Parts: sequence; C-alpha cells; structure tokens
Amino acid sequence: MTKWAVGTKIGAGYALALFMLLVLGLFSYRNAAELIEGAKLRAHSFEVLDRLGNLLSALQDAETGQRGYLVAGEESYLQPYNAGIASISESLQELREQTIDNPLQQRRIAILEPLVSDKLAEMKETIDLRKNQGFDAALQIVRTDRGKNEMDDIRKIISDMQAEEEGLLKTRSGKENSGARATLSAILYGIPSAIAALALLGYFVTRSISVQLKESINQLASSSSQILATTTQVASGAAETATAVSETTATVEEVKQTAQLASQKAKNVSESAQKASQTAVAGKKSVDDSVKVMQGIQDRMAQIAERIVELSEQGQTIGEIIVSVNDLAEQSSILAVNAAIEANKAGEHGKGFAVVAQEIKNLAEQSKQATARVRSILTEIQKGTSSAALAAEQGAKVVEEGVRQSRAAGESISLLSESINEAAQASIQIAASSQQQMVGMDQVALAMENIRQASQQNVAGTKQAEAAARNLHELGRHLGEMIGAK
Repeated sequence: MTKWAVGTKIGAGYALALFMLLVLGLFSYRNAAELIEGAKLRAHSFEVLDRLGNLLSALQDAETGQRGYLVAGEESYLQPYNAGIASISESLQELREQTIDNPLQQRRIAILEPLVSDKLAEMKETIDLRKNQGFDAALQIVRTDRGKNEMDDIRKIISDMQAEEEGLLKTRSGKENSGARATLSAILYGIPSAIAALALLGYFVTRSISVQLKESINQLASSSSQILATTTQVASGAAETATAVSETTATVEEVKQTAQLASQKAKNVSESAQKASQTAVAGKKSVDDSVKVMQGIQDRMAQIAERIVELSEQGQTIGEIIVSVNDLAEQSSILAVNAAIEANKAGEHGKGFAVVAQEIKNLAEQSKQATARVRSILTEIQKGTSSAALAAEQGAKVVEEGVRQSRAAGESISLLSESINEAAQASIQIAASSQQQMVGMDQVALAMENIRQASQQNVAGTKQAEAAARNLHELGRHLGEMIGAK
C-alpha cells in the first residue's frame, strides 16, 4: 500500500472539505437560482392577472359611460367611456408582450382582440345614434343584446386567461416550496454530516501523521550517522573534482577558439555563396534576354523568307510578261516586213507607209534586244532569289537551333541558380549554426568556470556539511523526545 506524505494527507483533508463545501454551495446556489427565477415568473403571472383585470375594468368603465350617456344624453357621462377607450388599447398591447412565451395565451389574445374591437364599435354606434337620432334609435341596438353577448364572450376569454395564469402560479409555487425544502434539508443534514466527516478525517490524518513522524525520526537518526561518515569521502572527492574541472576548463577554451575560426570560415563561405547566387540570377536574366532577341531574329528571318518567296513569284510573273512582249516584237517585225512589201507594191503612194513600217521593224528589233537583256537580268535575279531563299531557310534553321540552345542554356543556368541558392541557404544556416555554436561554447566556458568555482566552494562546504550532520542528529533526538519516541 502506498504511503502518502504529510503534506499530501493535509492537502487531501482540505480538498475533501472544499469539495463538500463546494457541493453544498452549488446545490444551495442552484435552488436559490430556481427560487429567484420562480419568484420572477410568479411576479410575471401577477402582472398578467393585473393587466387582465385592468382590461376588464376599462371595458366595464367604457360600458358604464356608454349607458350613462344613452340614458342622460349629456357629454359629461362619456368621461368614463373615453378613459376606458384610451386604456383598452394599451392593456391589449402589454398583454400581447407579457404572454409572448405562452402560445395558448397568444391564441386567446388573438380571439379577444376582434371581440373587443366589435364591442367598442357597438358602443360607438349606439353613442352616435344617441347623438344624431335620439334615445329610441340607440335603444333598438341595445335591445338586440349584441353588446351583451360580445361582453359575455370577452369576460369568458379573460376568465380563461386568468385561470391559466392562476394555474401557472400554483405550479410555480409548488416548485418554489420544493426547492426551499430541499435547500433547508441540505443545510440541516449536509452541514452536520460534513462536520462529522471532517472530524473523523482529521482524527485519522493526525494519527497517521504521528506514526509517520516516528518512522521518519528513526530513519533520520540512522541516516545522520551515515552522513557523518560520507562527508569525509565527499571532501576528498571534491578536491579531485576541482582539479579535473580546471583541466576541463582549459580544454573548453581551446575548443572555443577552434569554433571561432570555424564560424569565421562559415561566414566567408556564406558571403561567397550569396555573391554566386546573385551572379547566377544575373546570368539567367541575360540568357532570357538573349532568347528573346533570338526569337525576334527568328521572326524577322521568317518575314524575309516570305518576302523572297513573294519576289520569286513576282519574277516568274515578269518572265511571263517578257515572253509575251517578245512574241509581240516578233509579230511586229513580221507585220513591218509585210507592210514594207505592200508599200513597195503601192509605189509612190506607199513610200511614207514604208518609212513607218521600217520604224516599226526597228522598234521591234529594239524590243527584242531589250527583252533579251531583261530576260538575262531576270534570270540572274531568279538565281539570286533562289540563293537568298535557300540562305534564309538555312539562316532560320540556324536561328531556331540558336533559340533552342539558348533555352537549354537558360534552363541549365536556372537549375544552377537553384542549386546555388540552395547552397547559399545551406551556408547561411551553417553560419547561423556556427554562431549558435559560438554562443553555446561561451555558455559552456562560463558554466565550466562556475563549476570550477562551485567545486572550490564544495571543498569548503564539506566541513560545513559535517557540522550540519551533527546538528541534524541532535535535531532527530529532540524530535523523538517531543513525540515520545523511544
């Protein structure tokens, strides 16, 4: 069985007392809260009953004023009627708000409101007839018992609502009485029971503490003698520990200097890695710009190729036109010869025509010569166009290959940049770790210095421990005498 400490036993006693007080307090609080809530609900029911009485009284006052005016015909008798009319609307509105949590009462108010409106309309109708047509006209409306029947219905509904509220009052009063009785029972029986339980617990705790103290004092007496023997060994061990701590402190100082050198190198590596990362980013940007320029050249070469193809097509068209012009020159030369023959046949009259025919023949010859030269030039142009088209096609392929290689170089540089960034991040982390290591080594050096000082203090403290052990032995003896231990 596990033994509890003295503080634990005392704490357990207080905890049990607090628990019992808490249970009684919560129970009393809950019942008090229910009593307060019940009192509020009862007050609410009394307010509803009072408002129902006011409504019925206002209707009766209005009816009294109506009857007095019907009989006497004087305006002074309408004062109760007017006062009742003003109070009825307010009473109905307050009843609707006060019973918002009671659906049954809300339904009764929904039935009551039109009945009250009809009753008020009946009273107003009789009063208007009395004013305008006289007593007999108003008396005919009264003899129909319409107003009486409406008033009886109103009284019945108000009576039902009053009975509902009175039933609620009885129920709530019963709950309040039950809660009050439960609270009194808790006070009358709970508090004495708690006192008895706490007294019994106090007896057992005190008895167990006394037994435990006796056992502890006996152990204290035997332990104090062992402590006296141990302090001598601790003194010699403390001296040896002080020497070892001094040697360890010197070693830690050397390690600290090495860590400082490593931290400086890690910082240099981090700075170099960051510069390399920046250079890689700049190289990647340059490659991206080159790719854009190469793409522009590729687009331009495509446009040039399209222009050369168009020129080639136009050259073919010109060749066809030259063939047609050459054919026309041949036909003109033949026609000129025929014209010259005919002119000779004509004699003197055909001389002028012969001159014209000769000129036409000369022009035809010149046209043939010109078309021959143009054909020769066009042939050279077509050869140059074909060579240019071939060169443009080869240039486009070379540019396309350059774009592909530039993109590949850009991807390689991008991967290299990512690797350099990762290396830079790693070097930054290494530098941070080295800095933390430096801080740690400083703390270790400081701790070792503290340990060295503490070990020196331990050497002096062992003598004090020996004296304290003797005092402890005397204290155990006095405690045994105080509680009667043998």
